[in-house]
Amino acid sequence: MDELLTRLSNAAHIDHAKASAAVKTILVFLETEAPGQAVNELVDAMPGARPMLDEGRAEKAGSPGYAGFGAMAAYHALTAAGLSGGEVQVVTKELLAYSRETVGDETTGLIVGAVPGLEAFV
Repeated sequence: MDELLTRLSNAAHIDHAKASAAVKTILVFLETEAPGQAVNELVDAMPGARPMLDEGRAEKAGSPGYAGFGAMAAYHALTAAGLSGGEVQVVTKELLAYSRETVGDETTGLIVGAVPGLEAFV
């Protein structure tokens, strides 16, 4: 996970805490919006992702659902986590690139295809 957080931090010029918050937010969002098997494959392929997903779920518990629809809902959740619009774009593109490198185009495609508007970040 440190490798991914460093990658996101460097690409978006954010600190590790923001990168960590972004990954947690994205994983929780994908878990609710994308095919479970594809998301689980991605989470299992990312060292340290399962505990981050668990933390993200715990942090989100009791809070309202995502505002908006599709990728816009994720965008709102990420800006609520403290990222600017530009940082959201960079982090999302980098995380999807990491997904393609880790689990391949097919699994990443299943995830992207399930979330309206997410293809704009590929």
